[in-house]
Amino acid sequence: MIFFYSLLLSVLLLVIHEGIHGIFFKQFCPQNPVKFGMNWKSLMAYATSPGSLYSRKQMVIISLSPFVVITLMLSIFFMLGWLPAGLYVFVVSLHAAGCIGDFYYGYLLLWRFRKEAILVEDTEIGLKIYLDEGAN
Repeated sequence: MIFFYSLLLSVLLLVIHEGIHGIFFKQFCPQNPVKFGMNWKSLMAYATSPGSLYSRKQMVIISLSPFVVITLMLSIFFMLGWLPAGLYVFVVSLHAAGCIGDFYYGYLLLWRFRKEAILVEDTEIGLKIYLDEGAN
C-alpha cells in the first residue's frame, strides 16, 4: 500500500512540477502556447513553449521554480504536521533527484554561459542557447 501511495504522490508531484514550468513559460511569453508531453525514450516528462525565446533570468526562473515552490510547499506541510518526517525526507529527496535536469540548466545559464549575452529556447529535447548579437 505504501508503494501505491508513493507512486501516486510521485505522479502528482510530476504533474505539479511540469505545471509550474508551464505557468512561468506563459508568464514570460503569453502569446505562445505551452506544450506538455512525455519523452518515453528518456522517461522524461516535459513542458515547453516551442519557438519562444527567453532571457537568461527568465529561463533560470522557469527552470528552478518547480524545485523552489514544491520544496517550500512540502516543507510547510511537514511543519504543519501534515507529512510525517520519513515521508517528507523521501518525497523531497525524490523530487530533488527528479530536478537534476533543471539544476543542469541552471548551471548552464548561471555558470557555463555566464559571460555571454544569450537568449534561450526550450525544446522537447532540451535547451537551445543562442548568442544575443543585439546585446551590448
